[in-house]
Amino acid sequence: LESYSHPGIRDIRLLCSIPGYKCSLRSNDEHLRKYRHNKNHDHFSTAPSSNLNSSINFARNQSHLIKTVNSYIDRSSWSKEKISPEILNWIRALQPVHPCRKEIFESILVLGHVMSRHYMNLLKKQENVVRAVQQHSRVRLIFLKYNNPVVKENVGKLIEILVEIEFAKTNTRGKTSADADSEHKISMMEKRLQPPLEGRDIQAIHEWTTRIAKASIGLSIEKAGIGYSVDPILETDKHVFSILGPHLGHYYGDIVITFKQEIMFHPDANFTIQAGTSFFSGNIYRHRQWMRDSGSEAKRTEHFHHSKLHCSVPRYEYATALELVASAGFEHQSMDVNLETILENWISVDSHRTLEGHLPQLIPLDYVDRVCIPKNTFESLLPEAQQSAKGAFKDSLVITVYESDSLDIEIAPKQALTYPYSKYVFEELCEAIKQRMDRPHISRGIVITVGASDFAEHIVLPISISQAQFLYYLDNPQSPDGPEFIYIYWQAMDGDLMLTLTNEKIEPGGEQFNLKCLICYIAQKPSTVTEEFHETFTYLNDDLPYQHGNNVNAVRLEAKSNTFYRGCNTDDYFTFCLKLNYRTGHVILSHAGPNSIYNHEKIEYKFDRAELDLSKLDYIHLSAGTQDVPVRNLTINLEPIAELHPIVDAQFKRDTSNLLERYLVATSHNNPAPPITNRARKQRPLAINPRSNINNSVILGRIADIICCRHTNAIEPMALDDARPALTPCRDSIYCLQQNSSKHTKQFSHPCPYSELCKRKVKESHLTHERHNVLKCSKDKYCLEKNNPIHRANYRHTSLPDYLILCRKQSNCQDTSLKHRIKYFHGETLPLIK
Repeated sequence: LESYSHPGIRDIRLLCSIPGYKCSLRSNDEHLRKYRHNKNHDHFSTAPSSNLNSSINFARNQSHLIKTVNSYIDRSSWSKEKISPEILNWIRALQPVHPCRKEIFESILVLGHVMSRHYMNLLKKQENVVRAVQQHSRVRLIFLKYNNPVVKENVGKLIEILVEIEFAKTNTRGKTSADADSEHKISMMEKRLQPPLEGRDIQAIHEWTTRIAKASIGLSIEKAGIGYSVDPILETDKHVFSILGPHLGHYYGDIVITFKQEIMFHPDANFTIQAGTSFFSGNIYRHRQWMRDSGSEAKRTEHFHHSKLHCSVPRYEYATALELVASAGFEHQSMDVNLETILENWISVDSHRTLEGHLPQLIPLDYVDRVCIPKNTFESLLPEAQQSAKGAFKDSLVITVYESDSLDIEIAPKQALTYPYSKYVFEELCEAIKQRMDRPHISRGIVITVGASDFAEHIVLPISISQAQFLYYLDNPQSPDGPEFIYIYWQAMDGDLMLTLTNEKIEPGGEQFNLKCLICYIAQKPSTVTEEFHETFTYLNDDLPYQHGNNVNAVRLEAKSNTFYRGCNTDDYFTFCLKLNYRTGHVILSHAGPNSIYNHEKIEYKFDRAELDLSKLDYIHLSAGTQDVPVRNLTINLEPIAELHPIVDAQFKRDTSNLLERYLVATSHNNPAPPITNRARKQRPLAINPRSNINNSVILGRIADIICCRHTNAIEPMALDDARPALTPCRDSIYCLQQNSSKHTKQFSHPCPYSELCKRKVKESHLTHERHNVLKCSKDKYCLEKNNPIHRANYRHTSLPDYLILCRKQSNCQDTSLKHRIKYFHGETLPLIK
């Protein structure tokens, strides 16, 4: 919508009066067709990455999986059939589902996160508890409200002090001698925060920090959730478990949490065709006979890691579909399987034999899409837990009319569907998948909010450049000279982000003497509230990322720009493109998407192969500076994405200097003089005659060019009346109090409030209908200044007159109602016909 024209939609849509992070209609199609939003900083909070997939080659995994199934089918002479697009779309629409018991749900509400059993051990450390508090929905709401780095820093320091106090109480089982000093620090931080924070915000920080710290300490001692002895061996204890798709594992609990799809595009997420425990036990080899059992636990563990798939890697859905189709068609040895057959097979097996999702080890609650809970289970929660659930999940919390099913742990999954609550949940999950299948698939690459680390932590992406090339050449002919270009696209918000390409994975704790880096640093977006524009350098460089501060201060940068944001919309995601030319050594950083229409700047540098061989760079890392940076849709491509490069005529220019002077409302009309009472008694200037020799078509075209919008944004001039009234214009014009007197109107004429748009010209011969050359108000029907007579005279509004009626009481009028003020004005100086 921001890059291309669409029938019936303004090129530049109206600005919604509600900030993007607050607007409840922001995902509504009809609302988006009409409005754009500012302050779109309601992004996902930080689900920290621990590089859990750094040793996994997902491209190799899915290729090996496809090859294994196809080889078995060929050997067994199965009947073959192409996988239907419906099955592939169904897989793309799946969401991770996480059922849990009441006790775990209550701890989730307090901590504000869903976490792995391994992370529960990490809660012994204060810094991890501080991070959990900062990402809690209530604290994050404060960050969103004020959206100020200084506020965030001071709130973080206050949280650190409060967490330290709780840990000190636990260690000493009581008060410590440091309490007096801590109270002084708390007092100082509160003074720094008030203002802008309100007292209730400070109280919420105290309350939630204390609750989360106490719950964290307790959870680190006695861990919650179902754990298996093999989990540490498989390293699945570092992930949050889920089923990718409809879940019938009733033994996990009757509270069903569905996560948003975006969590599956996190660098630490992955999924397998069956549960990890089935690899270790060997059960998967009985269910999927095309897989070979090595026999040893070590080899089975290795096979588990080699079977992991990632949703950001192209063709993952085909590898998954092939497994599901082969499993469903195994009995009849046929690949002629539709989606209904897959679903029938899905509900006939234990949940450990369906797709098992392994999610990041700490997931904030804003990644939760829906929570389904039986009525009696919700009523059994603690009162504060009930209130917290309603506050955290709002409309996403579904309290069913059904009560919890009393199911035997040995009951077959399909039999569980005969119980009302289980059937309801399953059908709701299937319906949600069906609805997502009908919507466009928006996510197409890595999605993560990179946590601030001052560039000390570097997140490695789950797909490398060489793996992306391997997947590309599965469907495209390979040049004998190898690829010429690589295009890396990503969207980021706010900036202060480093994207680093390296020849080996960055290991912060180790010595890497052969490490070669190409650093692409995106500066923090400039402030829009300062008097002067100031932007720090966005740059390309070939030094180590740890030298960022030194290089910026000394300006040791290969290519740089401090005007990279000019002309851009800074209230939403920026889209960037990093282009590498392997043959010439050229690297180019530029804007893509909507901002590329307004900002054509390119930061480029030609690297000598001896100093930096671009073809050796394989791994991509992300790191953030002093603030969290949301990143989404990060992809590696061997061809440019055409839709992200809208074509514009950079040489186009039209002289509009005369047009601006003639047809836009002059600022001199906005007379700052105070209102004068009884203006009707004073002499008023006569209406100005319309200009002659006006070419209407040229005017319309130029106005459209000026405001960069469609022609519907400008008022189309109507034909002027050839015959002007024979009456003498009243000297008081619109300020006349005798306009309702028939005797007066037979002698004098007055401007019509509707100007040339009046539909009663024939019946109102005593009124003049001259054209009023002003633009239509951008907010039109939703304008909040319709009761301002000066604004009404300067901008038009649908179905409303240009001029209001003069109130007889003028400045003495006591009626301040909106209904009265929209109809009457009270002697203010108004611009007349222009």
